[in-house]
Amino acid sequence: MSKKKWIVIAFALVLIVASSLSKVYNEPADITYSEKWANERLNSLLGIGQDYIEEIREDGSVDQRILVIPIEGVIGIASPTYDQQLIMDTIEQIRTDESIKAVLFELNTPGGGVYETREAYDLFKEVIAERKIPVYASMGQVAASGGFYYAMLADKVYATPETITGSIGVIMSGYNMRELYDKIGVEPYVFKSGKMKDLGSSARKMTKEEEEVFQEYIDEAFDRFVQVVVDGRDMSEERVRELADGRIYTAKQAKENGLVDDILYYRQVIDLIREENDLANAQVFEKAAPQDQFASFFPTFLKSEDNYAKQFDQVLNRVKEEVLPQIEYRWEGGK
Repeated sequence: MSKKKWIVIAFALVLIVASSLSKVYNEPADITYSEKWANERLNSLLGIGQDYIEEIREDGSVDQRILVIPIEGVIGIASPTYDQQLIMDTIEQIRTDESIKAVLFELNTPGGGVYETREAYDLFKEVIAERKIPVYASMGQVAASGGFYYAMLADKVYATPETITGSIGVIMSGYNMRELYDKIGVEPYVFKSGKMKDLGSSARKMTKEEEEVFQEYIDEAFDRFVQVVVDGRDMSEERVRELADGRIYTAKQAKENGLVDDILYYRQVIDLIREENDLANAQVFEKAAPQDQFASFFPTFLKSEDNYAKQFDQVLNRVKEEVLPQIEYRWEGGK
């Protein structure tokens, strides 16, 4: 189990006692002044209920703007650096904001959740079909798997000399904790309506038939990923499948294999966007969540709840999810 997952579990154990209070705080009783004050303070710290803001990266004309969409960290709701709702809200702004003349995805991610990646991909394709403005991608330290998936939304893709990219594929990871349960004297039990209702349970070894069910899901998700690369890089399916064995590529290898267009840094890509689209005086901006004090330390799923009792429950739910199989567009080396 990764260090990050152990930290989540350890944090949750500290909150076990606090979680028992959730039953009290969730009762349909009048909220006392102290409870209301505590909720308001925590909401302020986490940035809950505050509108997204625009942050200016480079001053310029407000009538001609380049929108930067940062995709940072592991893609998914448990990430402290990736905010799915912010991404979706930013994409929706492109639909109605005529001042946005070009879009740049700034990618520094090993990938992550299949659902979140595809949801954002489909919405962006829908919006850009209406606006028809140029789209670029600038890869940072890593833009692998789901990060590369995002890059396929761009007309032109650029990596830095040290970028790690590729890892085209789907992965599922989980744990068989049967022996651990035996050692600590825990005996899980389950009542189910069908033999596969506890598919992926960490309490027992997976059967061959269950492995086949998961593999079919992974194969379908992989087929969709392959098609995304076929469309994004104008390659044949046969060629994409040759490249998509899960391996990572250096920037040089990616360029030689047609996965990126050239090797440039972010600042150079911005200059190129200005030059190619007559946007010399354009403002460069991004949309961001307000960061009050230490809000950035908390994953976005906590910020979705408006009181601390529900937030404690969310942490415990996330601990349970950590031992379930996770199906992702993700480079495991990028944890």
